[in-house]
Amino acid sequence: MIMILMYICICNAITEKTVIEAVNNGASTLGDLQAELGVASCCGCCAQTASEYLPQDSASNAATQEYVSESRSRKAIVSTALW
Repeated sequence: MIMILMYICICNAITEKTVIEAVNNGASTLGDLQAELGVASCCGCCAQTASEYLPQDSASNAATQEYVSESRSRKAIVSTALW
């Protein structure tokens, strides 16, 4: 049997299975996943994908969008500074 792992967060080597387990154990916001697993704590590229596993409500979706936008802005600034 071949096992395929889907990584949600490459920076911290966090798999889909790990995120699902955290949600099943009570994680309900991106902040919960960040605190428990370290998701979206480095580059932030995984924030949107990780949030797709959370219970859907408007508050957590809005927070995720804000975080993703902020992360992209920071990356753009860093990229500009390095080049």
